[in-house]
Amino acid sequence: MKELIEQIKKARYVFLCGNGGSSATAEHITSDLFARGIRAICLNSNNAIMTMIANDFGYEYVFSKQLDVFATKDDLLIVISGSGNSQNILEALYDTKYKTFGLLGMGGGDAINLVDHFILVPSDDYGKIEDEHLAIGHKVKELL
Repeated sequence: MKELIEQIKKARYVFLCGNGGSSATAEHITSDLFARGIRAICLNSNNAIMTMIANDFGYEYVFSKQLDVFATKDDLLIVISGSGNSQNILEALYDTKYKTFGLLGMGGGDAINLVDHFILVPSDDYGKIEDEHLAIGHKVKELL
């Protein structure tokens, strides 16, 4: 948790993304960070951009294409994933120009080897994983 707080404080912008329930968690944590004065952007919040990228390039690039345009070396990407194996999450992690942090579940999937730092919820129950990820987000807001 301490490493996540430090990375958020150092970042110029904090980008967040996730799929399904993790998408909702990413939006929720983004709003909590914003409320604390952090420049936070949720990559799954702009439907027009996401559907254009999905249509023109493929769904696996909905986050990485946005990061190609927006992110710099001074930014932080927080990926939220129950499995750590979603291709669009992995594509966002292949670029190493920005710092990365994962809120992951199960065994972390392939994402665990691509993020700079992570918090792992060691459960196979998506509901429990998503609940813990949201609780982590609330703790981060409290500590900021």
